[in-house]
Amino acid sequence: MKDLPRVLVVDDEEALRELIVARLNRKGWKADGVGTAGEALARLGTAIYSVAIFDLKLPDGDGLELLHQARERQPDLEVVILTGHGTIATAIEAMRRGAYDYLTKPVNLAELEVVLEKAADRRALVVHNEGLRLASRGTATATIVGRSEAIRRMLDVVHRVAPTEVPVLILGESGTGKELVARTIHRESRRQDGPFIAVNSAAIPENLMESELFGHVRGAFTGATTARAGLVEAAEGGTLFLDEIGEMDLALQAKLLRFLETGEYRRVGDNRQRVADVRVVAATNRNLLQEVEAGRFRRDLYYRLNVVQVLVPPLRERREDIPLLVEHFLRLKGAAPDALTPRAMATLMAYSFPGNVRELFNLLERGLLLSGNRPVEPEDILVEQLFKASDPTLLPLAEVEKRHIRRVLEATGWNRTEAARVLGISVRNLYRKLEQYGWQPSHH
Repeated sequence: MKDLPRVLVVDDEEALRELIVARLNRKGWKADGVGTAGEALARLGTAIYSVAIFDLKLPDGDGLELLHQARERQPDLEVVILTGHGTIATAIEAMRRGAYDYLTKPVNLAELEVVLEKAADRRALVVHNEGLRLASRGTATATIVGRSEAIRRMLDVVHRVAPTEVPVLILGESGTGKELVARTIHRESRRQDGPFIAVNSAAIPENLMESELFGHVRGAFTGATTARAGLVEAAEGGTLFLDEIGEMDLALQAKLLRFLETGEYRRVGDNRQRVADVRVVAATNRNLLQEVEAGRFRRDLYYRLNVVQVLVPPLRERREDIPLLVEHFLRLKGAAPDALTPRAMATLMAYSFPGNVRELFNLLERGLLLSGNRPVEPEDILVEQLFKASDPTLLPLAEVEKRHIRRVLEATGWNRTEAARVLGISVRNLYRKLEQYGWQPSHH
């Protein structure tokens, strides 16, 4: 029996209500029944339903008002109206106000099931599309956090450039949040309902990058058994974010320049010219002007991309934002606002953060994991440079590192993949450390 969605049946005719509820539950639905509008609203306040069946005439109100109140509580709820022959005009009005369909009494239960399934399918499609839209726009948690002068200056540029169509070049060190800035530009643009497609030029092998970006036809190269659209096509009507643009090879830079100037491109191995309506936002942690002078980056592409620059400040230049970022991270993790001791916060405030916000969040995650149920201490976040610089009486750094790795392994149940993620190193590097310490894979 397939698992069908949850449905609420609202009808003051007890015999009919119980008949519908019993049949739907027998067919795999999760059906609940109530006899009044008040009871229906109470249920909608405590449980999520996919579909509801409302009788137009209820003891404490009518179906039209209930429809309005129900959709306020659960906007994705699909509603099927039950009506007598004398109130069909009212049922049609209900559909105009957003009801999915209406059926007349006496209701045909087989027909009701078909209507409910179609309503549930539509609701599932709407929810899915909304999820994609939110994913493309960035979720509410993907927020630029900070009140420092450096962040305010950056956001001023972002807010001014976002509604335009000009290319944007985002500059900043690794870990500063360049993709988050790009998502913010997309979210505040006229393309906000279109897709946001991110591609890291450094993460894709050079020989595959053109195919990844522009797509390929069948047989274009060994292994190309089917035609495939590229990320440019996927970004149609939206924003294409090219991260680490400085890593792109010169031949592909020429093709990207042509696309930026004309909107035209070709799939690899194809003679057909295609067109895409895409806004390009690029980012790099390199000095592109130096790359141009060294002959590693095209001068004309640099000037085409660099219409507007957004400089993302490193964390060391906005230390006053560290407490806000800590508070934001703890809230996302469901941790208490005072999860860090004053000593731990002071340690963070004194640190230079070469890895910027990404490193801060990594250290906080590590600290929460290692501290268990007690407040996070400096020893849990282990900012190695501070230990080394501030207290010569501490253990040698190599021994501190060894003990720290041991603690993380124990905290993760010796799950090496999870431990490597928390430590911020590769799994291969972790295995090297285990071998160096003489800890066998089964050692714990």
